Amino acid sequence: MEQVNSKRTYLAIDLKSFYASVECVKRGLDPLTARLVVADESRTEKTICLAVSPALKALGIYGRARLFEVYEKVPRGSFIIAKPAMADYLQVSSEIFAIYAAYVATEDIHVYSVDEAFLDITSYLRTYEMDAEQLARTIIKDVLGHTGITATAGLGSNLYLAKIAMDILAKHQTADLDGVRIASLDETSYRKLLWQHQPLTDFWRIGPGISKSLHNFGIYTMGDLARFSLTASEKLYRKFGVNAELIIDHAWGIEPTTIADIKSYRRKDHSISSGQVLATGLYFEKLRNILVEMADKLCHELHEKQLLTNNLTLHLSYDKTADSKSIKPFAHGSKSFSYTDESNLIIEYFLQIFTQILDPTRPVKKLNLTLGHLKSAEKIITQLDLFKSPEIATRAKRNQNLEQATLLIKQKYGKNAILRGTSYLEGSTMRERNQQIGGHRA
Repeated sequence: MEQVNSKRTYLAIDLKSFYASVECVKRGLDPLTARLVVADESRTEKTICLAVSPALKALGIYGRARLFEVYEKVPRGSFIIAKPAMADYLQVSSEIFAIYAAYVATEDIHVYSVDEAFLDITSYLRTYEMDAEQLARTIIKDVLGHTGITATAGLGSNLYLAKIAMDILAKHQTADLDGVRIASLDETSYRKLLWQHQPLTDFWRIGPGISKSLHNFGIYTMGDLARFSLTASEKLYRKFGVNAELIIDHAWGIEPTTIADIKSYRRKDHSISSGQVLATGLYFEKLRNILVEMADKLCHELHEKQLLTNNLTLHLSYDKTADSKSIKPFAHGSKSFSYTDESNLIIEYFLQIFTQILDPTRPVKKLNLTLGHLKSAEKIITQLDLFKSPEIATRAKRNQNLEQATLLIKQKYGKNAILRGTSYLEGSTMRERNQQIGGHRA
C-alpha cells in the first residue's frame, strides 16, 4: 500500500453496517455472515431498512432499501428483521469513541456521524513507532475485539482524501479475515487513481443535482472538472456560487479544513424546525392535534436555548393518490410578527396558517414546521419591555414563569412528564416521538 506522504495524516473510519452489526452481536451472530436488516416492520412493508448486513448486501440488497424490496430478493423467514434500538447504537458508538480516545487525544477526533469518525494521527505515528496503516489496523482490531464490529478505513493527506480513500478505494478492496479494508491516498495518487472514476456521485459532496449540472458542462469525471477549472472556472462560480471553490478544490484533491478548524467552528442557529412523516394520511382534526404537538415541542426548544422568534413557516405535503398527479402536491405558508417565545401565541399563529393553506378534502402525509430569524432572548427582551403596557408585561411574565416551570419538569422527569391534553387524543404521536431517538425507537 502506498504510504501517505504529507505533513498531516488523517484516518477515516466507517463502522461496517453499524446498526445491523450491533444487532448481530446482541444475538451472538457473526455480523459478516448473518442475514439481518434493521427495520420497524410495524410501519408496513414500505418502511425503510436503516441497515442491511453484509451477507444481504452481497445478494444485491443495499442500505436504505424498503422492506418489501428485501422480500422480493430473499424468502421470508430466511433473514432476521431487527427493530431499531437507537439507544443501544448510541451506547456502542460511545464505547467505540472511548477506544479511539485511548489512542489519540479527543481534540484530534471528529465524530462525523454515529458510525463514522475522522482522526488526525499525524503526531501519534512516532509515539507508537508505527506507520499510518499499522496504527489504523491496530485501532480497528481493538474496536473489533471489544465490540465485535469491524470497519473500513481510509488514510489521506487531508480529510477529503481520507474519506475518498475509505468510500471508493477501500470499499472495493478484498477484506482480510476480519472484514477490515484500508486504503490510502495523497494528492498525486488521487489524480492517478481516481481522476477517471465514474460516476461523480461516488465522490463526497457531489449529489445527483450537482452531477447533472456538471454533465451539462461536459464534465463526467474529477479529471474533467480539474481541467475545466483551468480555463472556465467563472462558469462554475456562476452556476454553483461559493460552492464552486469546494468542488474545484476536491477535483484537485485539495481540502484545507483541518479537525482543529472544525472544532473551533461555532454554528449560528438562525432557525429551528420539526418535520414528521405520518404513518397514514390524516385530515383536519387529527392533523391539527399533531400540528399543535409539534409547535409546542419547537417552543420547548426555544425555551431551552433561550431564543426568540419573529417568523414561522408551515409546509404540508399531501398524500399521493392515483388522481392527484395534476393537483399541487403541497401547501406552504409563513407569518411574521413581533419577537416572542410565548408558546400559546406561536401555536395560534401556526393554526392560523394551517387553516388558511389546508385543503380539507385531501389527506396530509408530511408536515414541517420552522421558526426563523432566531435571536437571543436576553438581547431582545430588554428592547421589547420598553414598549409593553403593564398588562401585557404581566401576562408575558406569567407565561414565561409557566414555561420555565414546564421546562424544569421535563428536564427532571422526562419529556412525557407534562403534556398538553391533545397528546392523549387518538392519533397523537407526541408521546411515542418523545421516546424515540432520531425518529426511531430508542
